[in-house]
Amino acid sequence: MIRRIFGNLYFLTFLNGFLLASLLYLKMEASYENELFQAIRTDINSKIKASESEDSVLVHILHESHALMLNRESVFEGKEFGGIKSDLIEPASIDLMTARGACGSYSVVLARILQEYKYDVRIAQMKAYGVFAKHNIVEAKTSHGWVVLDPLFDIYFINPANKLAGFEEIKNNWAYYTSQLPPGYDMNYRYEDVRYTNWTKIPILLPAVKKILDWTIGKQAADTISFRVFFLKKYNICFSIFGVIFIFVFAITLVKLLKAKVFPQKNIPVTFANVYKYTRLRFFDKGYTSSKA
Repeated sequence: MIRRIFGNLYFLTFLNGFLLASLLYLKMEASYENELFQAIRTDINSKIKASESEDSVLVHILHESHALMLNRESVFEGKEFGGIKSDLIEPASIDLMTARGACGSYSVVLARILQEYKYDVRIAQMKAYGVFAKHNIVEAKTSHGWVVLDPLFDIYFINPANKLAGFEEIKNNWAYYTSQLPPGYDMNYRYEDVRYTNWTKIPILLPAVKKILDWTIGKQAADTISFRVFFLKKYNICFSIFGVIFIFVFAITLVKLLKAKVFPQKNIPVTFANVYKYTRLRFFDKGYTSSKA
């Protein structure tokens, strides 16, 4: 059945058209999303002085990201959204527009903005109430190591060296850092533990990937991989996937078309020499017939 469908030139032509249209749509959406975050970066840059330190720039980005999302959350909170874009693709632009995922959306948008600044980022799932992923935060890699930024609560921590603090520093000295928390902060988010990827989300597959990573790059490095940040530019990923599928389908279509319209017999091998030979005969030799071939 499948072979018959893919052997039909009309269906293959339709499929090529669908894939080509999808590639065009995904490219447009990817470009639009990139332009959105580039515009945000440009706006933030206009508020940063050239003399400011790296940590100060990160704090600016955190504050601006939080303010941006807070305005949208007040508008779209509790609203339901449907459709392929919202439910299936779930791009960063949807998080930017609606803030529907609370700390998750705040973290995606901040991480995406930080990527515009060429920072390595991680989205960390904090343990709270004894359960992981109750709260999401972002970590950015600076010249003095990974630092914590909480976009939902607009929080950062300053260590005794007057630098932005990392998760381990905060975890091991929680009593010291509680003085930097804002009023009304939920003390259940006390930085007791964190994970960067839920390796049990897809049974068998993800645990197997984790074991391979443990063997190849080491357990410590594998434990700090945040898979989520690799999917912040989902339109680009979808474009690449559809591009590979299109090339495969187009190749099948081209072979079928050559055998049906150019080659005199279907059992002739599709080689460059044969394509050249029978194309020349078919289109440039007026006296060419199938019997002569």
